[in-house]
Parts: sequence; C-alpha cells; structure tokens
Amino acid sequence: MTEENNGHKLADQLLALHIQHELAEFNPDKLIVWARNESEVLFEWLQTTQLNQFVTAKHIKTVIKTHVVEDEIPGAIAEIAGEAATRLFNSTKHKKTTLTNIISRNEYDRFVDKLIELKEQRQRGLDRVIDLPLYGDLISGIVYQAITRYIYESNVFSKKVPGISSMLKISKNVFNKAVPKLGSGIEESIKSYITDSLELILEESKLFLNESVTDEQLKASAMDLWDMLENKTLGEFQEGMDSLDLSEFVALGYEFWQQFRKSGYFKDAYETIVDYFFKKYGSNELGILLEDFMITPERTMKVVELFAPLALNTLNESGQLEGLIKRRLTAFYNSKAALTCINDFE
Repeated sequence: MTEENNGHKLADQLLALHIQHELAEFNPDKLIVWARNESEVLFEWLQTTQLNQFVTAKHIKTVIKTHVVEDEIPGAIAEIAGEAATRLFNSTKHKKTTLTNIISRNEYDRFVDKLIELKEQRQRGLDRVIDLPLYGDLISGIVYQAITRYIYESNVFSKKVPGISSMLKISKNVFNKAVPKLGSGIEESIKSYITDSLELILEESKLFLNESVTDEQLKASAMDLWDMLENKTLGEFQEGMDSLDLSEFVALGYEFWQQFRKSGYFKDAYETIVDYFFKKYGSNELGILLEDFMITPERTMKVVELFAPLALNTLNESGQLEGLIKRRLTAFYNSKAALTCINDFE
C-alpha cells in the first residue's frame, strides 16, 4: 500500500472518530452545559463590542426591503390565519370569557384618563365628525321630527284648529288629508328653516361638545359604559359574526398588507425606525442594548433548554445530525493540507 493510500485510510479513520466525538458532544445534556459555560464568555465579550461591528442600518433595510416588501407572501398565511381565528372564535373558552377577564377596571380607568388628556385631538376629532354629511343629515332628521311632532301634538296648536285633537288620534296622514294646505305648508316651512339654520346648528353642536362636555362627564360616561360591558362575554360581542365574516376580514387585511407594504409611507416608516435604532445603539457597546432589552445569559439559556433537547434528539435519531457533521468535516480530512500533515507523521 502506497504512502498516499495510507494517508487516505488514516484520514478516514480520523474522520470517523471525529464524527463520533461531535455526535457525543451534541447530546442535549452536554450541549446545554457547553452552551451555559460559553454564553457567559460570549456575553462578557459582547459587553464591549459595538452593534455596527455585526450589522449596519443598510443591512437591516435591505433585509426588510427584500423579505417584507418584495418577496411574495404565501396565500397559505391568510388561509391559516382565517382558519385559526375561526377556531378560536368558536371555542367554548373564548365565548365564555368576559371582558373583565382580559382587561381590568383599573387598566381601563388608566386608559380612559390618558385619552381624556388628549383634549386637542378630541376637539379636532369631534369637529371632523360634526362636519361629516352624515352628521348633518342626522341632525336635520332629528330636528325635523322633533318640530313636526311638537306642532302636531301641541295642545296650543290643537286649540287653534277645531276638531284636530280627535283627528290626531287617528294619524298624521289623516290630518294632512283633512287640511292639506296647512299640513304641507308647515312641513315645507320646517324643512326650509332647518336647511337655512343647519350651519348654525352644527356650529352650536361644536361649541356645546367642546365647551360644555367636561372631562368629568366624559370620565363618568366612559365608566358607565364599562359597567355595562365588563361582565359581557366575548361570545355576546361577536353575535352576528359567523366564520365567513372572519375569513373575509382576514382576506381584506391580507390584501391591504399586500398593497401597504409597497407604499412610500411604509418605506419611509421602516427606514426612519431603523435609522433611529442605529443612531441610538449602533456605535454604543452592545452591553447597553442587551441591558435595555433585558437579554441575559440566563434568559438565553432558558430558550436553549426549552427547544434544544427535542430538536437535537429528532435530528440525531433521523440521521440528519450525523450527515450534517460528516459533510462539514469530510472536506477538511480530504484536503491536501490534512493529508500532507498525516503523511508527515507516518
């Protein structure tokens, strides 16, 4: 047998021994001990290393652009989300859960207090609602009904037209037929008055809501609403919404995201956030970032201990782990440098 063949044979033997060694070290218990020891050393080194030495803002933006904006989103994601939401909403536990099991009265109270503090935003919001055509139509309808009802049912008016009280007991339509000119004229006058006064009515609505409704009244109304809702179950809130409605909402959200992620606003948003993050942490030591995000060796090891055993056992039993290690090491033991080194020792 030639020296070259001897070298290859010895290299194969060393490769087999090395693979068995690595497989033994990938035993879950041993790996966890190794990871625990090494994590302390790694975290100590990270304390004095900068984020920019690992990754830059440009790198992160590229990843977002590629994987969030440009890559096709599988339709299965929306399908699974819809099916999962339907399963949740139809579950007994969900339907019997009350609102107070999800958010406490104290949490709701603090949330309301923060909203009430936004007085400028509240005023602008109310003004915009009042300016909506729908609100104008609503007010017009309410005022019209109130005035006409008052006129037709007022004792003062009834006294001026003999016999009208008994006619009102039948219906307003009977009255209009009996005195069409009077009824029609009154209603047209009311409509004309409301049309001419609508702008003033809306402005008065704004003044009343913005000046007369106090923070205390808003708080009291909000807490009254909570008293009505806190013991209602989620099943009661979703009455009338079947599984088809849920699937359609998920589909609408999926379609919205497909368009929104390619918008100029989203691009500006993620670039602004990434730039801010790297301005704050990029040139600082990673220890600051790790501390702010409470990333510690202990918390990291909890994740390793949770996922590593099952994953490693599955990889090992399937033969995938051995194949991975063998492919990784074979290139070295078959390399010219390794064979030369082995032959030199023979």
